[in-house]
This record gives sequence, structure tokens and C-alpha cells, in this order.
Amino acid sequence: MDVSRVSVMTFNMCKTEGFPINWPQRRLPIIECLTAFTPDILCIQELHPLLHDTIVEALPTHAFIQDEFAGWQNEGNIYWNSNMFTMLDYGMVDIGIMEPLRRLFWARLFIKSSTSNVTNQQNRKEILVSTAHYTWEGHEEERKTDINLRKQQTRRTVSALEALTTRFNNPYLAVLFMGDLNENYHPRRILREAGYVDCFAELRLPTPITHPQRPAEPKEDIQVGTTLDWIMQNKYARPILANSLTNIFCTGGYSVSDHCPVMCIYEIGAGPYVSNAVQDFCGKNIVKWS
Repeated sequence: MDVSRVSVMTFNMCKTEGFPINWPQRRLPIIECLTAFTPDILCIQELHPLLHDTIVEALPTHAFIQDEFAGWQNEGNIYWNSNMFTMLDYGMVDIGIMEPLRRLFWARLFIKSSTSNVTNQQNRKEILVSTAHYTWEGHEEERKTDINLRKQQTRRTVSALEALTTRFNNPYLAVLFMGDLNENYHPRRILREAGYVDCFAELRLPTPITHPQRPAEPKEDIQVGTTLDWIMQNKYARPILANSLTNIFCTGGYSVSDHCPVMCIYEIGAGPYVSNAVQDFCGKNIVKWS
């Protein structure tokens, strides 16, 4: 069976009060990072036109979503290698994120190397790529109400992905969801219960810290190191290698962001896969072998 390998990256590029931090000193480190790793698919949070121009310079073969909604230029976007993929459709869903321009952004990509025989859906490899930046747990609304906003946003994400997969009517559709979820427990739990497993759990790897990448601004440096940035997949995308890009060597000594980019390489086209995760969210072992 024809299997394609696809590298993906989620990257919160960090801006404060609407402007990239440590700019323009971070421009070259970002170019060096993206050039070194060259993800086939790149999902961005906290985008800015200056950061977009830097991405385009580093990844000249990549296309991206061009849309009038300001969130695509100033919050999130999806970039893909145009030599490898054709974009079939794109959109966004309001999942109740408090920040006004943030949405669940998505794009449906067709892998060009796969057969164009539409009568055989299993050979027509498509990926639904989606990304979001959930509300920070210190947001004023959450402090006031004591309601976990990310639980709500995750459940709406699940509903949106279910609606999209039904709409596209491809039973072999690989679904990837990634982004800055601003939490390491409930979003991952809710998504796993819906059939989306994070790449580190699937590979039985220790979960890496993704924030803050030190040294950072004082307001970030005082935060406890935790995992906020995630890549998750359904049973038609099999992760084979994943990592958090921590303290990569860049010119000038500047970190690429206060978040660590997260990367994963997937096999697409031989699913469905049986999950390799070994624990549930109560810490109980999942029996795999008789």
C-alpha cells in the first residue's frame, strides 16, 4: 500500500500587545529554524504580518490560506508545501475562544503523490489539518467565573471536527489537530475520548516541556515549565517520530519564541492504526497484549 510520510509543526511565534517580541533580533533565528526543519505542514499561532513575511522567506515553496478575515493574518494560519499538497478546501469555526480573532482554523489537503482515482478513497490520501489557540487559564473571564474555558473550547473543537469529517465523506480521512491549548490535561483528555491521541502518548515518549522556552521575558520566565503545545491525530495518521524543539542553536543567541515548536512525522495511507498509548487519564494501564 502506498504510504506517504508527512512532517508537521505547530509553532506559537509569540507577540506581546500585538507585536512580535524581541524583533527584529528573532527574524534570523526563525528563518534558521524553519530552514533546518522544513515542515511539510506548519500551523502558526500568534501570527503577525512581520512573522508571516519571515515564514514565506524561509519556506518559499509553501502556500498558505489567503482570506480577508483578519485572524488569518494576525492570529493563526496553515502553511503547506505546494509541491506535495493541493489545498481542496479551508475554513474556520468559532469555538468560543475569548480572544476576538482566534478561531479553529482548518484546511483540507490532498497529497499529490497519491492516486487521483476518486473511486478508491483509501488511495486518495487527504489530510484535514486544524489548529487553534485556546484561552489562557489566567484570562479575566476564567478568574471571574471559575469556569475552565478550555474544556468548552475542546468540546466545540471535537464537534467541529466531527462535522467536517461527516461533510467530506471520506472514511479514510487523516485528521490532525494541533496548537497552543494552554493546558496539559483536560483538552488532551477530551480529545482522546473522542479518538484523537497526542503524538507523544502514541509514541510512548515522555511529554516534553514546551513553555516557557528560557530565557524568556520576565512575565513568562516566572511561569512553571509545562506542556501547552500539542499535536494530535486520529487513527488514519500514524506518528513515527516527535519532538519539542528546545533551545536550538540560532545566530545571535535569541530563542525563536517563548514557546518551543513541536514537530511530528506521520505515515499517511496505511490506516486505520490501533492506538499504541499505554495509559488512560486516570493513570491506569491499558492492556495491549494477551
